[in-house]
Amino acid sequence: MTSTISSPSPLDPLGLEPIPNDTRQRFLRFRLSGKNETLLPLEAIAEVRPLEIEDILPIPEISSSVLGVCNWRGELLWLIDLNMLVGDIPLWHQAPLLEEAIAIVVQLGQQSIGLIVEQVDDVELIEPELIQPQPDLCSSTLATFVAGYLPHHQGTVLDAKAIFEQSFQAPP
Repeated sequence: MTSTISSPSPLDPLGLEPIPNDTRQRFLRFRLSGKNETLLPLEAIAEVRPLEIEDILPIPEISSSVLGVCNWRGELLWLIDLNMLVGDIPLWHQAPLLEEAIAIVVQLGQQSIGLIVEQVDDVELIEPELIQPQPDLCSSTLATFVAGYLPHHQGTVLDAKAIFEQSFQAPP
């Protein structure tokens, strides 16, 4: 009688089948306007950090969505009110007593900007094929920044590059 048990290979010492590649991508989930579930690809995010209001240095006569600048790793970081940029009510109009916000530092190439939001929820793994193309359900201002949607109200996926490009139309 011969046995059909295979001997373990050096690559698989336990004789198990290889684990399939994980194709899911990481997204940061946060809220816009205190209610909208929003996601941003983690690959574009350099850091998420709390930011006290007194750390923001206002810059006059620039785009109204630009809150100002702050020190980030020894350099100036432009801070953008993401609510206002996407055509919604500015963050401090919604939460006037907010003393600390969250800066999502988006980095593309050698440039960085800080997207200011009220709250960050979690990092999620999402299959890219679940992201649906953008339907005509949002305002034209928001549509500029939307990469797609997750079905069943699970969230709007924003395009980090579009946000970055629109943010720098008025600042330096």
